[in-house]
Amino acid sequence: MRRAENPPFIAKITAVMCHYYGFELIYMRPKDIDMANNTVRGRMYINNKWVEVTKDLPALIDISAYCFMKETRELMEYLRKNVRLTFDKKNALNKAKLQRELAKDGEFSHLVIPTAKAKTFEDVEAFLEKYSTIVMKPVYGQQGKGIYKLKQNGDEYLLGYQKEEQRLTRDELEKHFQTNISGKNYILQKYITSRSKAGDPFDCRIHVQKNRNGKWQVAKKYIRIGIGQKVMSNVNQGGGISDTKPFLKANFDDKWKEIEDNLTELGETLPYKIEQLKKTPTMSIGFDVAIDKSGDLYLFESNGAPNTTPLVAHSALLNVEYYTFIRDNELNEVISGPDTQHANSDVEIDRLKQKNEQLEKRMRTMEQSTSWRVTAPLRILGKLLKKN
Repeated sequence: MRRAENPPFIAKITAVMCHYYGFELIYMRPKDIDMANNTVRGRMYINNKWVEVTKDLPALIDISAYCFMKETRELMEYLRKNVRLTFDKKNALNKAKLQRELAKDGEFSHLVIPTAKAKTFEDVEAFLEKYSTIVMKPVYGQQGKGIYKLKQNGDEYLLGYQKEEQRLTRDELEKHFQTNISGKNYILQKYITSRSKAGDPFDCRIHVQKNRNGKWQVAKKYIRIGIGQKVMSNVNQGGGISDTKPFLKANFDDKWKEIEDNLTELGETLPYKIEQLKKTPTMSIGFDVAIDKSGDLYLFESNGAPNTTPLVAHSALLNVEYYTFIRDNELNEVISGPDTQHANSDVEIDRLKQKNEQLEKRMRTMEQSTSWRVTAPLRILGKLLKKN
């Protein structure tokens, strides 16, 4: 279940893999559920095209976090009672709560970034006096929107946003606070210097998913570089990505292997803590991690609806394997194994894998860029995804 009108590429490749493993996948939106009749109107991928169907309400729904909205509250309560959801936004951990909870845990407290609420302008001044450079961000922000970097420089203040930086007096900064931050549920965080040797901000996305055994698995780690940005590494605002190994080797010299191992360990252990705190179903998580000059790791946030573009085929395969685990162990409907009655399934899987390999080849080309300036290949990659 997604909000998008048309099934994305990952829905197509997941549908083919589901068919191969003996599942039927229906692409649906929240408005497609008929609660009165316990049915769903959606689309199935049949003979290489999406076909409209009406089916009984399925026992399992792979649901996006973005389907949980004010207008769908009644529907979500209905689904909680009648189906197994792969995700539930109830008890979601916002940025502030996540930092507070991890600070209490000896195993993960080293990941915590000093954080405070931005209720008044005096809160900003006190926090800035303590940490000299800070970040102001919305608790429920997405894709880097509304995030500011603030530094005091003598009698003036340097305020960074995306690729822009402006100098403000105290009065101008207070006016900015009252207009853009006050009453909008912002937090303050110590600024962690996570920058490449070229001076560009970066972070590491650790994408984890449940596997066929119902255990957490690191699906992919990759670095996101914000080319020319003042605050953070957000590829939606111009930037690129790289696998961790070449980037760490280029920027952390002899420390790269230790950092790589620490990132992997975080991906294999932290998801269980997140689940313990949420107490609601979760199938995939994206951790955004800063790496400072010393190689220490800090957790920016945990995302329950991580972008799958950099690992679409692998993510789809893990999805289907986890569906299998749920069906075998929770729904008591053991599947017989791969569908051997439809030979074209193998052909279609191979075709989709080839398309995904084209995407991954372009991403490897990005990784080999010595300057990390990869916005052009990213635009090409985006066009390829749209075609699919």
